[in-house]
Amino acid sequence: MRVSPFDAWIAAATGQGGQIPDPARLADWQLAALGRSLDHARSAPFYRDRLARLPDGFPDSLAAFATLPTTTPEELAAAFPRFLAVAQDAIARMVTVATSGTTGPPKRMGLTDADIEETLDCFRVVMAVTLEPGETVLILFPAEKPDSVGDLIGRGMRRLGANPVFGDPTGNPARLAEALLAHRPKSLIAAPSQLTAALDDVAAMAAARTCLRSVVYASDFLSPELREKTAARFGCRVFDYYSATEMAYGGGMECAAGDGYHLREAQLYFEVLDPGSDTPVAAGEVGEVVFTTLTRRGVPLVRYRTGDAARMLPGPCPCGSALRRLGPILGRIKRTEAGWMVGNPDKGRGTP
Repeated sequence: MRVSPFDAWIAAATGQGGQIPDPARLADWQLAALGRSLDHARSAPFYRDRLARLPDGFPDSLAAFATLPTTTPEELAAAFPRFLAVAQDAIARMVTVATSGTTGPPKRMGLTDADIEETLDCFRVVMAVTLEPGETVLILFPAEKPDSVGDLIGRGMRRLGANPVFGDPTGNPARLAEALLAHRPKSLIAAPSQLTAALDDVAAMAAARTCLRSVVYASDFLSPELREKTAARFGCRVFDYYSATEMAYGGGMECAAGDGYHLREAQLYFEVLDPGSDTPVAAGEVGEVVFTTLTRRGVPLVRYRTGDAARMLPGPCPCGSALRRLGPILGRIKRTEAGWMVGNPDKGRGTP
């Protein structure tokens, strides 16, 4: 089993030689990157006000960083223009996403060309887990608009040396079967909702078994039941890609060991917090996933609450990586009068 390709990517991005980065050196690099990120975030009016009283040289430790207040999706939705850290004409891609579970204003995200460049490289590394150069990948995400999710995935696949082809995004089983037989892809990337009907369709199942080595699910919550059903009926490996629009479509990817998400540690700093406070939970405990952008230019986010429940996994990955891994998403954080609980996941994680 080969080490997750995230390791070599992170090592190169953080100035470490070799293929397997040292966790201690990565933590030191992230601490310095958090300082740079906070400096840039203060270019945005929202964070200029919120972080105005930080002392020089902050943070001097990851523990000190963990004292900062979190940012909520509701704040992003209500005050979006104040989150922009660059001039509006520097934004190359603007994304609007309905706020989950509310009738309030939608969330918006703005990506610069540099932000999109990092996303393209992320997609290249993600699919290197299951795809080899020269192989074909079938993509079901819409790709008609420039810089749409499907378009970005396809461009990332070309960087890997793979051949992206695009299928019907409606999830029509007959059209999926036709695309599988016509292109004979080794991998398929889709949202779970796009394959629901196909998993009960005899023709689609038969076509999948002729060519697919893997299905990569992205965007929506992947239940253990759907993972097992897909593997059994399509006869292939199933991988889960953790992402959200606010992450610029990239958070973490399982490796061949299937034991948690390897994280995008050179661009995002992840924490797991007590949902009732801004305080990190003990290692291995379930809490709310929170992230901070380390290199984002358009819309930097500081300790942004995702609403996802998970925990950091202990010990090295069976693939050989010693870096942190995030455990599977268990559901959505539900706050109650008595505290909080893990509820059923709502559809999607904010990725169109």
